[in-house]
Amino acid sequence: MKKAIGALVSLILLALIWWQVDLTSIRAALAASDGWWLAAGLATIVPLTLVTAMRFGMLTQTPIGLWSATRLILGASSLNLVLPSKLGDLAKAVALTGRHGFDPKLAVGVVVMERSLDMAALLFWGVLALLWVGWGDLWLMLAAAGTGAMLMLLVVLLSPLRFASRFLAIAGRIAPGRIGRWLSGFGETWQQAVGWFWSDRRRVAKVAGVSLLIWGGHLAQFWLFAQGLGRVPFLDNMAFATLAILAGLLPFTMAGVGTRDAAIVLLYAPYLSSGAAAVLGVLATLRYLVPAIAGLPFMGDYLVQVRKERAA
Repeated sequence: MKKAIGALVSLILLALIWWQVDLTSIRAALAASDGWWLAAGLATIVPLTLVTAMRFGMLTQTPIGLWSATRLILGASSLNLVLPSKLGDLAKAVALTGRHGFDPKLAVGVVVMERSLDMAALLFWGVLALLWVGWGDLWLMLAAAGTGAMLMLLVVLLSPLRFASRFLAIAGRIAPGRIGRWLSGFGETWQQAVGWFWSDRRRVAKVAGVSLLIWGGHLAQFWLFAQGLGRVPFLDNMAFATLAILAGLLPFTMAGVGTRDAAIVLLYAPYLSSGAAAVLGVLATLRYLVPAIAGLPFMGDYLVQVRKERAA
């Protein structure tokens, strides 16, 4: 039922956007677009997926190999189309447990760390770009402040300090029954995972560098699309794309469709026509749709394990 509601909200938002924008403007933007820039943007999906898989393998204490990591990344992309706020990524923990014999809490810890690093890298680039582009603009500076606050929270979460484990221990005492016991146990597992991560400073530097590279690449991909539809300064694009991606994480739509599109039309208005911005929204969705389609053959990694757990 929740999935159906999310899909309905996305369709309503898209219908409102496209009705406001006017189909004539969209057709004109498509006719004037530069196919080479758009193709270059779509082509970056492949290296970004492979580097993301490589980074995921770096985070598993027992190496699982690039191919196995790529299967997990693509399969999770398929689930992210139907689950809100990227919750499909948590399914990677199911496959790590079933296919690779990981302890369930450690598997969740690896996935949470991966997603935290992704968000921290996105926010890092976003804060820098928003401060540069928005200096003197009240709304953009407020956005920079909010983005910076989220970044600092993630830095604390990923630090070797015991803040996160203590918070989870408190949450475990408050939460009822099985959920409370799981949270308390996960707090210790998280601390072990963070301790392992920080035990090798070269690994920390390497993983942080790769994470920044990945999200610099994602923001550059937005810029390639925008260049195919108009002319957007690179740093402005970094600021706007960060906010659009964050808008797409709101949990009441399907895969961010609708909220992300509305943010793009609003934010890119100084540089793109409403029709071009609407097309950019579609291209932004293709960033998720193409890996999701490629991941369909690997959905078995998750479904087999789910059936086993239900049978047990």
